[in-house]
Amino acid sequence: MSVLTGDTLHSPTSATKQQNADNQLFRRTLELSESRTYDRALETLGAYKLTGNFPTELEIVLRDMRALGKVTFEIKPKSGWSDCRQVEFRPKAEVPRDHFDDILRHIKNELGSIEQKPFWTRLLG
Repeated sequence: MSVLTGDTLHSPTSATKQQNADNQLFRRTLELSESRTYDRALETLGAYKLTGNFPTELEIVLRDMRALGKVTFEIKPKSGWSDCRQVEFRPKAEVPRDHFDDILRHIKNELGSIEQKPFWTRLLG
């Protein structure tokens, strides 16, 4: 019976469960621009106009980047009139952490918010 116990401790199933648990702990939140996401989705679809549904547009862009099958995401509630949306990303089970970092770097470069000064500071400056 001890042989069976030893086999189950090192089985691929338990290793996969451990990796899934590790990936669930490895989360990163990015500030993404709604307008940049909208523009990228328009470009991807070759469309003239979209509905302005951020989750749908983000899914379109991630699918085009070939990242949708590698990450899961959760969009945090929007605050105020900001163009920024906080999106929490988690890697799927088979995605190594370094590849996950590369994916998020690419997403941030494409969709990350660009801090702009308020318009009135440009008028006074």
